[in-house]
Amino acid sequence: MKGLRDYISGLKLLSRNLWLFLCSVLVMGIGRQIFMVLRNQYLVDLGLPDPQVTSVQAFNSLGGLLIVVPALVIIGRFRAKSLLLCIVGVNSCGFFLQGAFGTLEVFRGAALAAGVSMSLNMALAAPFLMRQSTPGARLFAFSLNSAVGWPLSGFVGSFLSGELQLRFARFAGDSIEFFGQDVSGRMFGYRATLLVAAALVLLAIVPISLIREEPAEGKGKSIRQLFRVSEKKRLLLLGLPEMIIGIGAGLTIPFFNVYFKNEWGLNPQQIAPIFMAMFGLLVISYLLQPVLVKRFGPVKVMIASQILSLPFFIELALGNFLWLAIAAFIARQCLMNASDPIYKQFAQEVMPDQDRNAVALFVHSSRHAFFTVANFASGYLIALDGGHFRIVIVTTIVCYVLAIGVELAILPGLNRARRYRLAVSERTSRRLIELPPSLHI
Repeated sequence: MKGLRDYISGLKLLSRNLWLFLCSVLVMGIGRQIFMVLRNQYLVDLGLPDPQVTSVQAFNSLGGLLIVVPALVIIGRFRAKSLLLCIVGVNSCGFFLQGAFGTLEVFRGAALAAGVSMSLNMALAAPFLMRQSTPGARLFAFSLNSAVGWPLSGFVGSFLSGELQLRFARFAGDSIEFFGQDVSGRMFGYRATLLVAAALVLLAIVPISLIREEPAEGKGKSIRQLFRVSEKKRLLLLGLPEMIIGIGAGLTIPFFNVYFKNEWGLNPQQIAPIFMAMFGLLVISYLLQPVLVKRFGPVKVMIASQILSLPFFIELALGNFLWLAIAAFIARQCLMNASDPIYKQFAQEVMPDQDRNAVALFVHSSRHAFFTVANFASGYLIALDGGHFRIVIVTTIVCYVLAIGVELAILPGLNRARRYRLAVSERTSRRLIELPPSLHI
């Protein structure tokens, strides 16, 4: 009971701005997850070869890379609220175009634009959470943001994806005219559902508009000042394991819906419940992180969860039974992704306050850059394996083992630096509180 009371007390520390931000993340996430579950299956049903299917995700990832360098200036100069409103507009437009016009060229171009907006969204989240939360509420803020942004929205989105696709397909019958084209009922089901996803993303404008925020910290600074990083070596160390994980993740993670379609012959209505179950358990996994981190520390929790995920990935490669593959997929996702919010907060606390934007962008882009390269390579490896996933899964396992080895080498030292920095910050805050108000700086 005490642990539950402490958890509730931690949630009460979250500010109004944080709750509004989390609401926007949830609504955007539902639309995005509907899209992510269905898009690759839609491309496969269009009869596109594997390299073209995976190239759409690669263009999405490429868009995220293109914004990395400008993002440091953009996030420093503009308020998060203004940027979020732009992100919602661009992302919704990108999703709409991909649903309205079912051609490979449109998919690639719209995916590129959506990748730019979503990458900017992910990069500004960590500095925003740091600014809007107290040290006591910070772990809860990061955990909730991760839980709401992917698994909770994914649970709802996965359910809606299968249901809406089926209902729209039944409504259309054998064929229907859609945006001047005569399309089959099945294709109409995909495209109409993607339009619903675009509309849901657009709804995030409502909570974002209610956020009250001070001017951006970098307002008035020169571009050179915004690019300055005080702890370059530490920043590089934080990005190194993310680079290796990015290679492995880029080969497999965006294509698990295709995995269940190719390896086990499942349709969208059969795949959706698998993702729903995974997302539901992942929500619980994320919400448990504050309790585990307080007891064992961030480094032990991160590394242990990643090590425990490896046997389940091996089972996905072996493919003995469908029920075992489903269980392995869910367990692997929950364990490997559990470390994500912890690492984001850890990276922010390791670096000085003036480097918040830089560390958020570098940690995100370190994984994203190699994730993008792997997206392009994945389709060719799957085609080389005759449409199977054995090669990409084994390669992913090797990457994750290497990343865990790197983390074991560097994270304990970074954690000592993090604890020292937090202790100094706490002593400084206590000393300022004890001073007379006239002496406060």
